[in-house]
Amino acid sequence: MKIAQKLVRLVYNPTAGEGEHSKDTLMNLIEKKGYDCEYSSSKKKILKAIDPRTDLIAIAGGDGTIRKTIVRLLDKKLKFKRPLAILPYGTANNIATSLKIETDPAKNIASWASADIRPFDVGQVIGLEKPEFFIEAFGFGLFPKLMSELKKIDTSDNDGPEDEFKLALAKLYELLHHYKPVKCKIELDDKTIEEECLMLEVMNISSMGPKMKINGSSDPGDGFFELIMVKASDRDKIADYVQRKQRVENPAFPIKPIRIKQVVIQWAGEDVHIDDEVLLPGAHEVFKISVLENLLQILKSKTA
Repeated sequence: MKIAQKLVRLVYNPTAGEGEHSKDTLMNLIEKKGYDCEYSSSKKKILKAIDPRTDLIAIAGGDGTIRKTIVRLLDKKLKFKRPLAILPYGTANNIATSLKIETDPAKNIASWASADIRPFDVGQVIGLEKPEFFIEAFGFGLFPKLMSELKKIDTSDNDGPEDEFKLALAKLYELLHHYKPVKCKIELDDKTIEEECLMLEVMNISSMGPKMKINGSSDPGDGFFELIMVKASDRDKIADYVQRKQRVENPAFPIKPIRIKQVVIQWAGEDVHIDDEVLLPGAHEVFKISVLENLLQILKSKTA
């Protein structure tokens, strides 16, 4: 009697990173390890008509592709919930870096058969037009402002990711010198904080932006988030940190995170983001951010 092979649905973004990989190459690597493989482009209906026999969803792309796939699963109320395998092909790959995912595709795929299945939390934000989910971070201030400014810059002459990281750090350092702090109110379970802040980030993973590890204690499957609060008085500390990053050092982020399960934030400014998407709500919006624990499962190599 023939034993059925495991079926993998490959969600693939051919334009992620520098685009130096192909659908056929990935499918061949997967099939050589004994799996059957079906393909979806991340540009189309990525979970349309998924075979009910599917054992695993493999996501080949960057942070944006991972988020798009996960949000689609959540929008469908996890109708197609399966363990997820991440094949990082983006520019920053902050999600894969935080999870210590193998970057070599052949080694990554070879590890699937013996990999652990780990829980992965998702963030929920209430206070926008409708409840929204985040995978990486939901935040205010400097980072969404940086994202907006970078979108205005022509990067066609950049040679690759390292040029993009240098540009992002230079622009962040420039913004640090004139970004006006914003009044905010932060309601935690045991206290309320009122401050003028340059930046607030509720983080599910350890890194964001140009490979900045600002939340070293993060575990995306532990049922907690980390709140990063950069006050106006921290401006010089963050400027020094960015300068050291520009010198290709590996500095520790100078702000200690606050471990949370949920938080209510009132932000009297306009610069807001959810993962890699910049939002523009009105001033004085109130947001309730909560952890949805163990909502997903991620394959993680035992040796990673």
